[in-house]
Amino acid sequence: MRALFDAIHLRRVLPYRMVSQLMFLVGVAVALSSLIAGSVFTYASIKRSREVADEQVLYLGKSISSISTGLLINRDVAGLEDLLRTNARLPYIQSILIADVSHRPVTSVIKRDGKIMASYDMTPVMPTRMGEVQSMNAETGSVRPMLFGLIQLQEQYEIWLPIEAGTQIGALRLRYSIEEVNSAIMSRWAYSLMFALVLTSAVLLLLYLLLRAPMQALANITAFASLSAVKASRQIPVYAGTKEIYELSTALNRLSITIRSHEQNLSDRMAQNQTILDNLADGILVLDSDGSIRSCNVAVSRIFGGDSRELLGQNIERLIPSAAVNNKADFLYEFVERSHSKLNAVGMEIEACRLNGERFPADLALSKTTDHGEPIFIGIIRDISERRRLDRLKSEFVATVSHELRTPLTSIHGSLKLVENGVLGELPPEAKKLVGLAQKNSSRLILLINDLLDMEKLVAGKMPIQLVDLDLVNAVKQSVADNAGYASQYHVQYAFASGLESLPVHADTARLAQVLANILSNAAKFSNGSPKVDVRVSRSNSAALVEIEDYGQGIPIDFQSEIFNAFAQANNGNTRQQGGTGLGLKISKALVHAMGGEIGFSTQEGLGTTFWFTLPLAYDDTGAGI
Repeated sequence: MRALFDAIHLRRVLPYRMVSQLMFLVGVAVALSSLIAGSVFTYASIKRSREVADEQVLYLGKSISSISTGLLINRDVAGLEDLLRTNARLPYIQSILIADVSHRPVTSVIKRDGKIMASYDMTPVMPTRMGEVQSMNAETGSVRPMLFGLIQLQEQYEIWLPIEAGTQIGALRLRYSIEEVNSAIMSRWAYSLMFALVLTSAVLLLLYLLLRAPMQALANITAFASLSAVKASRQIPVYAGTKEIYELSTALNRLSITIRSHEQNLSDRMAQNQTILDNLADGILVLDSDGSIRSCNVAVSRIFGGDSRELLGQNIERLIPSAAVNNKADFLYEFVERSHSKLNAVGMEIEACRLNGERFPADLALSKTTDHGEPIFIGIIRDISERRRLDRLKSEFVATVSHELRTPLTSIHGSLKLVENGVLGELPPEAKKLVGLAQKNSSRLILLINDLLDMEKLVAGKMPIQLVDLDLVNAVKQSVADNAGYASQYHVQYAFASGLESLPVHADTARLAQVLANILSNAAKFSNGSPKVDVRVSRSNSAALVEIEDYGQGIPIDFQSEIFNAFAQANNGNTRQQGGTGLGLKISKALVHAMGGEIGFSTQEGLGTTFWFTLPLAYDDTGAGI
């Protein structure tokens, strides 16, 4: 149906407003119905009027033919003329003619302008189609002098009837016009049109009176809906004259109240959220995919030293110099992936720039979401200048204290060692036991100070790394032998295995030994009564792999994410009894990374832990060992 409407372009013809369309369609329907009904009635009336006219003329002709028989026999022309004049007064009649058997007119009358006059034209007359009939009769062998019946001329009809007195003695011709019938027909058509017009006008007037109130109510509803889009909670007067409009008005009033309530709740929540955002210490940025700042909180203004309105519309490269790239979308996507990786779960440290040009360290985390189908990025940025300053002060303090403590501790440790060895004479057993305890604790303090100094150097980037080519298999064997005595304290033996005779790597000999010592000592301490620690050396892809596996209790799940943090020790009941500074794994991780490798672990509670690290192979570009 829609395709049909589009095809005939009814929408271009119909008016725009619904009430106009309804009145137009109803008017057309009523007018067409009236015209069709009037046409059917008028057609039937016309048909009947013509039939009646034909019957009347035929009856008149038969009457004249019967009366004129005697007058024609007596050749009473005057009587015939009076007879014709009398009957010519009847409606429809135009002329009457009586002819003898030889087709000669005996008498005739005609009607002109309503007047009846005799005609004395004695020219022989024949029916209009007599020639056709005579030809037909010639073929059949029966020739009749006349053709009787109804003949239609150009503007009138004529009827030929025989005048008989036992045999045909003449003929009667009546010519009549149905102009009066046509006039009556036109009058009836005019009445039909007038009736259709009056009926259509009456229906449209009644329809307008019926639609005026509901259309006004609809107009009020439309105005109310438009106003509600700007200001909710208003109420519209309810029109109860039509059920549908009443229900619509009532529903709109309820909807207006609901919208106002939701708007108020939404406004309150937005204000609350904005208050929370503005009171956060961390800056929050909302970025478009091209890096433009869509919105930010007060903390961003405080961090970057400018008004938030000044920051809106600025590109992120204005605040983060590293974002000065052509394709901002790719940069943001890659940053999201890096900041949400396993190693950078809380963000990445970057260099930011205040609006006055001052550079400062910051921590930035990005996440991606969508707004109406468009990608946007939400960033949380934190100024870590103060944290960096405190870290530096802490490192300087640790370094100072460590340096100041290491000299007297070394002297104390040496003196205690001499006393324990009997330089001052044999000590009583109780005194020797106390001196041994003091000497052992001084050793632990020296180890802690050394680890603290190493950490300070690593944080400051001053840890000396001398990379050389060495054989990893021999280095691991040597470290196993060096730490075997320590493992024996826990009744543990290291089991070394390797399918390789040698495996050249690029590493620092001393730092590699330090990493191995830290991991081997931890494996021995946390074997939990297991007599063996497996040590394996192998090649993994393009790197050398060292694995140290113990069969202790494993690492608790809640502690696994902190295993490489400073001073981290799992509280498994006997950790503190095992000793240690809690810095060994963090130092080992930093050293492995400094030598170009990776470090990690796999564990299962109750079954043990495997620590592993990789080192780059000492190969040249051709793949040959150096």
